Amino acid sequence: MMNNNEHELKLRLSTLDCNTSTKYYQVTQSLDEQQKIKIKSYFKYYTPENFDNLDNVAGNTTGWMCKSEDVEKVEELLGITETIGKQKQNLERIQRKTTNEILKHADKYALSFSK
Repeated sequence: MMNNNEHELKLRLSTLDCNTSTKYYQVTQSLDEQQKIKIKSYFKYYTPENFDNLDNVAGNTTGWMCKSEDVEKVEELLGITETIGKQKQNLERIQRKTTNEILKHADKYALSFSK
């Protein structure tokens, strides 16, 4: 089942290069020519040959991608509202809530010892 966010234009993490600690991002849908022109200078077509030691590279190593340092500018140029920053904040909020729930239930099973 798809939700509305799956149709929204945004950037998604595509590749993580642990050799250089660089994250690479791709767009989630096709762009029209005007959009491509706006962001062309921030994107490069990568292939596995562009990466050193593929054992330390996770994800898709082929395709048009931008580096993490260009994400904010690309999001601005494309008018992306569901930014990587917002996605990260939402994930952190969910993780905190989940952790708090787990800790609340874990307290029931905490051990206590008398001296």
